[in-house]
Amino acid sequence: MKKKKLKILYSKSRIQSMVKLLAKKIVTDYNKRTKSKSLVVISVLKGAFIFTADLIREIKLPVQLEFVRISSYGSSTVSSGRIDAPLLLLPNLSGRDILIVEDIVDSGRTVSFLKEYIRDQYKPRSLKVACLLNKEARREVDIKADYVGFEVDDYFLVGYGLDSAENFRHLPFLAICD
Repeated sequence: MKKKKLKILYSKSRIQSMVKLLAKKIVTDYNKRTKSKSLVVISVLKGAFIFTADLIREIKLPVQLEFVRISSYGSSTVSSGRIDAPLLLLPNLSGRDILIVEDIVDSGRTVSFLKEYIRDQYKPRSLKVACLLNKEARREVDIKADYVGFEVDDYFLVGYGLDSAENFRHLPFLAICD
């Protein structure tokens, strides 16, 4: 097996600064626009779990945390174009303010599918998306995240929850993987 080369794109401290700024924007938005008393955060496993943990610690609102496992990647480095949703069990979230937290929005298929599913099933009061990484160059579906950590070019990234064949999720930084 060929050893992967990693080039750090975003350091741990840069990620932490971005998470704090993003959380502040989210809190400001929910306080001004929705007057929400609580927020349901739905984290998309596995990639978004570290980002979600850091983000909810910075969100100064009561948060109900839920998880779904959904992907259009499988074990590939590019979207398969097919949505796989092995874990999509959620409690009744009708009429709630919901924030989907995703690691990366590239093709847009996963977020589009999840937003449509939540709208159809629960008719939320509000439904927004926060993503660690936004990769417009790969967009196949017309979808935009409401809160974006970093805009990135068409690199394959690992670390901070993102993986390559289940490796590198533990790294505290984001790196380009060659």
